[in-house]
Amino acid sequence: MLRTAHVAAAVLALSCCALAQSASPVSSNPTVPESGFVAPGKYVNAFFGFVLPLPQNEKIRPLTLPSNQTTHVLFGLQTNQNGLAILTVFAKQKADLSDKAVSKEAGFHAKPITIGGRQFWVSESQKKAVGGDRNTERDYTTVANGYLLEFAIISFDPDFTKLLQRDIESINFFDPAKAAEIAGSGATLSPAAAALQPQISDLGQLDSGTISGDVYSNKTLGFAYQFPLGWTVADQKTQNKVIERGHQLAWGNDPEAAREHENAVRCVRPLLWVSEHPEETQTKGDNSLIVIIAVAPGCLQGFRFPASFDDRATIKSASQQILSTFEEGMPALAKGDYSVSAFATQNHLILDLSGSFKISVPGNGQPSETFISLDFTELNGYLAVWMFSSGTESGLQEIKKTRIQFAPLHNP
Repeated sequence: MLRTAHVAAAVLALSCCALAQSASPVSSNPTVPESGFVAPGKYVNAFFGFVLPLPQNEKIRPLTLPSNQTTHVLFGLQTNQNGLAILTVFAKQKADLSDKAVSKEAGFHAKPITIGGRQFWVSESQKKAVGGDRNTERDYTTVANGYLLEFAIISFDPDFTKLLQRDIESINFFDPAKAAEIAGSGATLSPAAAALQPQISDLGQLDSGTISGDVYSNKTLGFAYQFPLGWTVADQKTQNKVIERGHQLAWGNDPEAAREHENAVRCVRPLLWVSEHPEETQTKGDNSLIVIIAVAPGCLQGFRFPASFDDRATIKSASQQILSTFEEGMPALAKGDYSVSAFATQNHLILDLSGSFKISVPGNGQPSETFISLDFTELNGYLAVWMFSSGTESGLQEIKKTRIQFAPLHNP
């Protein structure tokens, strides 16, 4: 059976789109409590999965407070229309989340109330401030996603207090995976989520690297890679052409996918593209492919690469985010079978996503199975990715034996 580079091109096109998808202006990393959106008349939290209605008043302003190691500040607003009024929403991790512990945290006089099908504890107190004005403090506390979730009102304006009370008691909970859909097309990242969003670096300033024989080197990122001897290096024109063809194969003329493809240009930059046989040629059997790409830091929102092999919690969360990004962004790959692992080499931690999937290629009677591995590591603030692709599992393992050196490597 004759095969072309269509499959490998589709893999790269899908990979780029998956990474670009998470760079969408209304994308929010659901792995941190601060994840959320603000839309007209509502705040939507993407971690806990709730919608908080918001009062509509031109004098209401956002209130942004920093999170710390024990408290995640999710959202806030304030107004001085008829005296200061503040609403803050925050989450705390607590070892004991029993009813007794939560009611104690809420306050001695806290009373239970049901909101959105969940039990909350409500406490209220009034105090006299300097000048004789009285302010109301009203807290709503519940448990969600292993956190203590609290909505706190401090207000000198009785009427505005009633508005906030009404909105909090109208909260609805939903599946967090539907947050962007519920937020709607006019939503923006909440201030707390935007504060965690790193800026996308200018990939145009990144060193493109050099090739000497069968060794690719990149001084900016600090690594060298020895690819299989005799393989063909694709030039930029060929890369662009093959990626575009793969994009069409994977997505067709889907307008949304086209926008993600545009995002990929600023999110992902191929550094090296080598194939066993020249692109644009038909081969009997498989045309294995190795591509090295650099990903701008901001394209995986909220992503944090583990600091060491001992950082097990971050390894797990980073691996899950990578896997979910690819599964959500690539319909063909989402049907495949994948494993995520981590290993250390030359004092560098590498996350590995490996598996296989099937995709239909024009001219082939049966879907073609492709085996892939994507190895991720952080280099000089960028995410460097080695993509290995082959038509057989043995072929994949063979090309993964090639040499990566995180130090100057001389051509033998």
